[in-house]
Amino acid sequence: MAISKHLSAAFAIAFVSAIAVAGSYSVGAAIPPEQSTPGPVLAVISQPVADYAAWRVIYDKAQSTRDAMGVTGAEVFVDPANPSMVVVIHRFPSIEAANGFLQHPALKDAMVRAGVTAPPTIILAETL
Repeated sequence: MAISKHLSAAFAIAFVSAIAVAGSYSVGAAIPPEQSTPGPVLAVISQPVADYAAWRVIYDKAQSTRDAMGVTGAEVFVDPANPSMVVVIHRFPSIEAANGFLQHPALKDAMVRAGVTAPPTIILAETL
């Protein structure tokens, strides 16, 4: 997995804003606002999947794992022109929590079962 560490929060905001302005991604279900807390660290994960619906079933079943591993918020975006391209934004309380999640063997196993077809691109950004 390609991980870029310690990018500025401004870059992450610009990245997410560019997606919103360009309209190239549509939002899927996210953690309800009452269950989501902003974290000082974002993991932006872009990955191609064989079948979004099949991927989503596995993703949703892993909610308890994400909770246990420190994910404090999540959003899923899909490219409307290419529904097999998924972008997930996870929030974490720290870089250590994000790295622990991203390096956990259960994540790789879930990605294989969910039909991720190529290594994801992962960007970590923290507030300064």
